[in-house]
Order: sequence, then structure tokens, then C-alpha cells
Amino acid sequence: MKYFGPGKETDYFIEQLSMLLSAGMPVVTALLAIKKEVKSKRLKQIIDSVSAKIEAGSPIASALDTAGIFPKSTISLIKIGEQSGRLAENLQVVANQQQKEREFRSKVSSAMMYPLFVFSLTIMVGVGIAWFILPRLATVFEQLRIDLPLITRYLIYLGTFLGHYGTIVIPSLLAVSLFSLFFLFVYSKTNFLGQIILFAIPPISRLLTELELSRFGSLLGNLLQAGLPILDSLESLAQSTTLYRYQKLYAHLHDRIAEGNSFAKSFDLYKHTQNLIPIPIQQLIITSEQSGNTPQTLQKIGQMYEAKTETTAKNITIMLEPILLVIVWLGVVAVALAVILPLYSLIGNFNSSGPAPAVIVPNPTPRSEAEIPSEVEGPIQQVRVLDTEVGFLNVREQPSLTAKVINKAVPGETYQYLEQQGDWYQINLSGITGWVFSDYVEEVK
Repeated sequence: MKYFGPGKETDYFIEQLSMLLSAGMPVVTALLAIKKEVKSKRLKQIIDSVSAKIEAGSPIASALDTAGIFPKSTISLIKIGEQSGRLAENLQVVANQQQKEREFRSKVSSAMMYPLFVFSLTIMVGVGIAWFILPRLATVFEQLRIDLPLITRYLIYLGTFLGHYGTIVIPSLLAVSLFSLFFLFVYSKTNFLGQIILFAIPPISRLLTELELSRFGSLLGNLLQAGLPILDSLESLAQSTTLYRYQKLYAHLHDRIAEGNSFAKSFDLYKHTQNLIPIPIQQLIITSEQSGNTPQTLQKIGQMYEAKTETTAKNITIMLEPILLVIVWLGVVAVALAVILPLYSLIGNFNSSGPAPAVIVPNPTPRSEAEIPSEVEGPIQQVRVLDTEVGFLNVREQPSLTAKVINKAVPGETYQYLEQQGDWYQINLSGITGWVFSDYVEEVK
């Protein structure tokens, strides 16, 4: 069996050592048996060093302490067990606690795995659509020469922007997102900022609180039950948690109890203790301290919150599923509307145009100078409408693809134009002037 990483290696070492010592095997023989099973060269070297020191007469706790892979609480429990003849039992307590820690991490991972997977998949699909599909849709809509809805215009703007700058914008956004996640939730000196965000979300805050109370009850109860002093137990508790709020609370309890205060007085001296440990739980701990059964009470608290944690984790997954589905649905509907609405508009233009639109007023022959509007000077300038895919050419109120369509020009007909602005010609249709796109007309010499 192969274990990866120092955490799993030490867990496996403690579990096997506890089991072999419980069976009555000598310590050195048990260590050599474990060495044959492990694959890690580093752990084999540690086992050889520990075995040599034990054979030379060093206590087991001192030999394991020099390995540098066990926390202070584990060494203290091994030392107490060695002195009291309960080494195997104390090692089993350590193994059980390590299993609890793995279960805590597994519950958090299970609760977050599905929402994170759906959210990540949504982001990937959204990025793919925005980066590869929107620029092509923008080109298609620009060629339709029809009035576009507002949502489609925004889609075109986004697609055009990503078409030009997507290779810079998308990787930059991904890099910033990954750096932010690392900065908020991984880096030890700044992950308290991410914890502030998580505690501001009610369902996540409840899950984290219940997980920590389960850890608080189980770990502190087991350490006290195994004979570890209260101060060492609180120090170990503070080292085991990753939540800075509870680290501060446990450090406060350690310092106040070291001064000779009780749990009741220590709780009162800390501001907003009820936000971290509910009042009923505080009363249970205070009562158990007075009656002398604190370890058993703490273990029951751990069991109670362990059951609550399982329920809360399932409820979070159930609650987040419809929220994520709604987010995905809104994105799909937005893209669908942006694509479908212009197509409906195009179909409407086909139906209203007919074989010979009444609104089209062709001007096949040049007019005399007397018929030219007074604001036009100089010789008559004309353009001929080229063939289009839709059988007509939209005449717009302003020289813009998003301007209002006021008329239609017939392919093959000639019209007088009054002015040219960029890619647009202003033509005259029986006294009504409008703008047509230059790609679909040619000047008549």
C-alpha cells in the first residue's frame, strides 16, 4: 500500500503502530514491520532513526519528537501513555483524531465539490461562447442590415471587443481569478480575508461553525480523556484549526485558564463569545467543569455537532443546485434572445416587403436640375443599388447600422445621392432622404 504526502504517511504510521502495540508486539519490532510496508524513503529513514534511539535506551516520546513530523499534542499523549502504561490506547486516541480530521475535510470537500464543479463548468462554457462564438455572431448581424434589439447590440459590442482583444482579456481574467482565490483562501497570511467572506454567507457560516464545534468537542474531549493537561490540550486545539476566529478564542481560553480562571470566567472575558460557541454549549461546558466530567461532555458535544454537520452539508448542496441552474438558465436565455430576436425581425421584413413594396419609389431616370431640392448644388450624382441577399436594401434615418429603417431601395435601380459620409450615402427617394451602406451601392458615372 502506497501513501502520498507527509500527512497521510504519519497517519498511516500512527494507526499501524497503535494496532501492533495493542497486539503485544515490541516497539522496535513494530517499527521494523511498518518500515516494510511503507514506500516513502523519508519515512523509512525516520523509522530507522527512531528504532536506533529506542534501542539505545531513549524513551519512545523523545525518539519520535526528534523525527519532527508529529505535533506537540501527539508527543505529549505518547509521553503520558508511556509513563502510565497506556501507550497503545493513547496512540489509538491520536489515530481516531486523525481520522476525525480527515472526515472534517471530506465533509467540506463533499459539500463544495458539486457547486464548484457546476460553477466552473458554467464559467468555461461562458468564456468559450464569448471568445469563439460572439465575434462570429457580431459579423453575421452586421451583414443583416436590420434594426437590432438592445441585448443584441450589447452582444455585438462584447463579441467585437473579444474578437480583437480576447487573447489578452480572457487569460488576464483567468490569471486574476486564480491569484485572487490563492490570495483569499490559500495563502496563510491573507486567508483570513477569505474567511471573512465565507462567514458573511449564512449557509457557509453555519457549516463552518458546526464543523469547528465538532472539532472542538471531539479533539478537546479526547485529549483530556487521554490525560493531557488542559493547557496543552487548548494549545493543540488552537494549532489544529485553520479558522482565525477560533484560533483567537482558543488562545484566549488558554491564557485565561493559565491565570487560574474557570471556563465560565474565560467565556465572559471574551467579546461576542456567543457568536462562536452558542450559549447552551457554554453552559454545558461550565456545568461539566463544576461536576468533573468535562471530557465526556465535550465528546458528546462533538458527536452532536458531527451529526448536525452532515445535515447542513447536504442542505447546502440541495440549496445551491437550483441557484446554479437559474444562473445557467439566465445566461442561456440571454444568448438565445440576442440571436432569435433579430431573426424574427428579419422574417418580419420579408413578409412586409412583398413582391413590389409600395413604399419603394424608384428613380430610373435623372431628373432635371429644376427638380433638385434647393439645398443641393452642382451636377446630379447618382448611385445604383447592387444585388442583396434579402432582395432589398434598407434605407436608414442616420448613417449607422443601428439607426431606424425608414424605407427600402430596390436592387438595380438608380437614385440620386446628396451627400457621402464615410461608408454611407444619403439618397433622395421622392423627396425623402435616407442613408444606405456603401457596400451595396455603386456610383453612376
